[in-house]
Amino acid sequence: MKVGFDVSPLKTGHKTRGIGSYTSNLFKHLKLSPSLEVQEFTNSNEIKNVDVIHIPYFDLFFNTLKINKNIPTVVTIHDVTPLLFPENYPPGIKGKINYWFQKKAIKQVDAIITDSENSKKDIQKFLGIDPSKIFVIFLAQGENFKVLNDKSLLNKIKQKYNLPDIFALFTGNVNWNKNILNTAKACIDAGTAVYFVGKSFESKDNLNHPELKSYSEFLENYSNHPKIHTLGYVSDEDLVGIYNLASVTLLPSFYEGFGITILESQACGTPVITSNISSMPEVGGNGCLYVDPYDHQSIKEAILKILSDNSLKARLIKDGFSNVRKFSWKNTALKTIEVYESIT
Repeated sequence: MKVGFDVSPLKTGHKTRGIGSYTSNLFKHLKLSPSLEVQEFTNSNEIKNVDVIHIPYFDLFFNTLKINKNIPTVVTIHDVTPLLFPENYPPGIKGKINYWFQKKAIKQVDAIITDSENSKKDIQKFLGIDPSKIFVIFLAQGENFKVLNDKSLLNKIKQKYNLPDIFALFTGNVNWNKNILNTAKACIDAGTAVYFVGKSFESKDNLNHPELKSYSEFLENYSNHPKIHTLGYVSDEDLVGIYNLASVTLLPSFYEGFGITILESQACGTPVITSNISSMPEVGGNGCLYVDPYDHQSIKEAILKILSDNSLKARLIKDGFSNVRKFSWKNTALKTIEVYESIT
């Protein structure tokens, strides 16, 4: 089977975000399949003689879909967060017009892949897609996320980023759904240093944009607080080390299409605190401590529990290892191929 695979997310700002990770990992593992001939493209004009097209990214408010009605097409929709929280993601006039076209275009595709049952439910609800066309395929952590036993390497990373012995870790972006304000409040109240990792923490641009309201407030209130640290972008190699060094990883999001941070942390042997809503319980299984993301006291209490209860911490690490073994990019690729086969 010949597959045309859109790699354009790897040429944009998505390269260093979850969508870029999904695109690169899936593309890599699809190419390993002896049953496929995978042709990458960034422009629909480059597509030649393929049996199926896969577009691994869907933007609600930008015209990203160029559907070729003569070729079966699969689109991955990771989440529809802006439709659930429109006050935090105002599309503007142009965005509303693009959304009308995008919603019309997505109904023409042959199959939709999404990351979780929770996302499938919301795609059905907000985009009006026939559920028989939506396939849930879990993502996976990168194979480089693992426990590191090299004490010398870990010590170098600790010194490079000036990390303390005890700290909480947050990895992600500054979007409203990531809940960075309550994360910061909880860590301050718990007396625990927290390190925010992600390229978007380097930017101070467009802070008046409605989508960046919570980030602007974060910078105003916490940028100089001694417990709050922003590292910006770090390489995957260093990130694995930081996960290993962290006392706890925090992902108390208001909403996630999946929540890859959970699996990355579990694979590195670091306990996870995450939200009891959205897709997070699907992904985290028994290997997380779940909190109410709207209550920073709930997050604070969970941090203090993990830092003070060694048996709880050991149980979360053990259950995290068991959980993470259920996920692999090989399996994600195999299930994706099954979707291709079902529409050709």
